[in-house]
Amino acid sequence: MSTIKTAKGVLYELKKQGYEAYIVGGAVRDYKLRMPINDVDVTTNAKPFQVSKIFRTIPTGIKYGTVTVKFKDEQFEVTTYRIDGEYKDDRHPDQVVYSESVIEDVKRRDFTINGLLMNEKQEVIDHVEGLKDLQDKLIRTIGDPYQRFNEDALRMLRAFYFQSKLGFQIEKETRDAIEALRDKLKNVAMERIVNELIKTIQGVHLKKALKSMVTTKVHEVLPGLKKGIEHILEMEEMPYVDPFFVLCFALNDGVVPQAWTFSNKHRHRYQQAAELANMTTTFDAIHLYTYGIDLCTLANKVNYMLGRSKNLKDYIEKTYHSLPIQSELDLKLRATEMIEITGKKAGAWLKDIQQEMVLKILRKELKNDKDVLKTYLIEHIK
Repeated sequence: MSTIKTAKGVLYELKKQGYEAYIVGGAVRDYKLRMPINDVDVTTNAKPFQVSKIFRTIPTGIKYGTVTVKFKDEQFEVTTYRIDGEYKDDRHPDQVVYSESVIEDVKRRDFTINGLLMNEKQEVIDHVEGLKDLQDKLIRTIGDPYQRFNEDALRMLRAFYFQSKLGFQIEKETRDAIEALRDKLKNVAMERIVNELIKTIQGVHLKKALKSMVTTKVHEVLPGLKKGIEHILEMEEMPYVDPFFVLCFALNDGVVPQAWTFSNKHRHRYQQAAELANMTTTFDAIHLYTYGIDLCTLANKVNYMLGRSKNLKDYIEKTYHSLPIQSELDLKLRATEMIEITGKKAGAWLKDIQQEMVLKILRKELKNDKDVLKTYLIEHIK
C-alpha cells in the first residue's frame, strides 16, 4: 500500500537533488476518478543508481530502469524516463534506452488514461489527452494501437481489465486492433494471462468486458473458455472467479486445457467440479462423501447458472452434515481389528472391504456398528 501524500515526499526529495519527478499512471487516473488508490508509481530522469543514493532501495527491475524505494514505511516503484527498444517476445522490450524527456516516457505507455502525470503540488499534467478520455469514459491506446499491441500483446487483455474495473468503452480503433492482433496472445506467458483474467473477472463491470471479448473474438483464443463466456454473457448476475472457470470448463466437455497454468490445487478443483457438474444435477450421500461439500456446492452453483438444476445449497449442507459416515476412519471396526479377525496381512483387500462397508453405510444397507461390521467382514471376506 502506498499513498499520494507520501509519494509527494519522494518527488520533493528527488527535486531537491536537481531531478525531475512525477507520479504517473494508475494512481493519477484513480485520483481523478476519486477511486481508492493502492500503488503509486513515480517516474524521474534520475538513473537507478542516483535514486539509490537518495533513498533506501530494492533493485526490483534494474533491467527496465526500476527500483523500489522505501520511504516513510511505504514503498514506491521509481522508474527512470525511458524509450523502449524493439519488442521480439510480444511482451518485453529487448533493450531500454534512458530518456531525458518525460513526454517520450509517457508516449511509450499503454492507454491515455494511464499516461497522466502529477507533480509535487498535486497538479495533473496531460500530454496524451488522457483527461479528455477520462471525461468521455474511453479506453484508447497512446498513439497507434497496432504498434502498442505489437509491442506488448498483454495490453489487449489489460484493455478488458480496465473496462471491467471502470465501465468505460474501448475506443473503436483500439478495439479493431485487438480483433486483428488477438492471435498474438498465444505468445504471451499463460501466467500473465491468468493474472489479468482473474483481475478482469473480479471487476464490477465484467459483463461489459466479456461483451468486448466476444466482439473482438478474443474469447476464441483463450483455451476452453469460448462457450462459457458466451453463456455467461446471457446471465444477469456475473460469477466469481471459481464458478467462472468451472462453468467454462464444464461446457468444454469437463476438460481443463493443459495450457492453463493454474496451481495444482486450482487445476484439480476446477477439473473435479467441472466433471461433477456434468455427471449429476442431484447430489446424494455418495457424491457428498466422495467429493466433499465444497466441490458439490460449487458444481451445483455451476449447474444452477447453466439452468440445469435448482439452487441446492441448503439441501447439500443439510445432507452432508447428516451423513452417517464421512471418512473410512469413522468406521467402528478399525483396520487393525480387521487384520486380527481375518488373520490376513494388510493389502488391497483391506481397502476394498473398507470401501464396501462405507458405501453400504451411506446407502443405509449396513449399520456402522462394531458387531454388525465384524459379522459382515467374516461373511464377505474371501
